[in-house]
Order: sequence, then C-alpha cells, then structure tokens
Amino acid sequence: MISVKRVYEVLKDLANKEQRGFISPSEFNTMAPVAQTTVYNSIWSEAFGVEQMRARNIDGQRAMSKVNDAREQLTMYMKSSTKERNSDLKFDYPDDCNKLISIKTYGKVLMGVTTSVPIEIVYDSYKIDYMLKSTLSAPSIGRPVAHAAEQIEIYPNSIRKIDIRYYKYPSGITTSGAATSGQPEYGYTAVLGDEVYDSSSSVNFDLPEEREAQLVVEIAGMIGTSLRDAALMAYGRQQG
Repeated sequence: MISVKRVYEVLKDLANKEQRGFISPSEFNTMAPVAQTTVYNSIWSEAFGVEQMRARNIDGQRAMSKVNDAREQLTMYMKSSTKERNSDLKFDYPDDCNKLISIKTYGKVLMGVTTSVPIEIVYDSYKIDYMLKSTLSAPSIGRPVAHAAEQIEIYPNSIRKIDIRYYKYPSGITTSGAATSGQPEYGYTAVLGDEVYDSSSSVNFDLPEEREAQLVVEIAGMIGTSLRDAALMAYGRQQG
C-alpha cells in the first residue's frame, strides 16, 4: 500500500517548485487511477519478460532478480472466488478479475483429502470444439474442461459450482487498511479556502510500497503534460 497523502504532497512540492505550477486535489484524483494502472501493467511486463531479460543477460540472480521481485509483488493481487452457474448456465468472472490462475470443482475435505478436481483452462474456441466432439479427449467429471471466453463455460454441464483463483485488478486501500473497490483518491475538505486532507474520505494506492518512486514519476509526467511545464516533464524523464 502507498499513501495517497504522501504521494500528493511530494507532487505538490514538485509542481510548486520555483512557482512553476500547481496541482489541485481534483486534478490529482483524475490522474491517480490512470497512473496506478500504468505501474500495475509495468509489474506484469517485468514479471513475464524473463526470457528477453535473461537472454540479454540483464536480470540479476535470486535476490537481485528484477523478474522475481515483480512476480513476488504480483502475489498481493491473488484472490479466490466461488461461483455457481448463472442464468445462461455459464459462470461469471469475478468483477475484479484480471487474469485466471486456476479453476477447480467445488469440493470438500474428507479425512484430509480434497474432493475437488482441477479443471483444464482452454482459451482457443477451436480446441474446445475439437475436445467436445472427440471420443478420446471429451471432458468428464474426472477430467473437466473450462472454456475461458466472454463467460466461463465448464464441461461437463453437471458441474454446478467452481472455485476460481485469479489475479485482480488494483483498486484501493482505505486509510484503515481495508480493501475497497474505490480508486485512489486524495480526500479533502475546504477550510477558509484551503484544501485540507481528510483521511476518512481518502483511498490509498493498491500498489507495493517499492513502487512509490515509480508512481511519483508517472504522475509527475502527467502533471508536466497537463501543465505544459517543461521542468516537470524533464524531471519525469530523468527519474524514469
């Protein structure tokens, strides 16, 4: 979690440097969710750029590996959800689902052994059509298959309930530390013409703390563009 108050104050100091500009809370709140998404996407790029990075011999080993760091950071976005068939007899994705990790049948633990069964995930519609028509690879209770399309289709149709593990999109964290569907926001109240920070209406960034500097740089570049401030844009390039 990254403090929205701290990020805003750093950016405000930067924008006010030498009286070259000013960023209001409302402007900041417009940019914050976009910047968060950009940083989140960069974590994914780093986490799965392993082949290119290691082929060019630019990734460190073990504790020094940028790829491993990014993959560890992605663990904070892992979630689980139980779903039942909807009115279309298919399964809805969780509202905050970004990428599927795994799907299994809903089961119980009996004498230390789970009754759930892993479900193979297929994204290719041609492949699922082939499997459904095949006598050798047709889905069964012991070997079910999920077609991940606009909705999740599970075969065979007798499976009514599933457990999904997935990576969620970033959202926000309240100042008390609770997850919320709200986006990052600097909450404030107007006091004698000044905008005073209000923790009760603020939402912190849903990003690893290690990404704070990157986040500041990202928003700094956006501020520089919106204010047409060459100094701010140069700062973003220097820190990037």
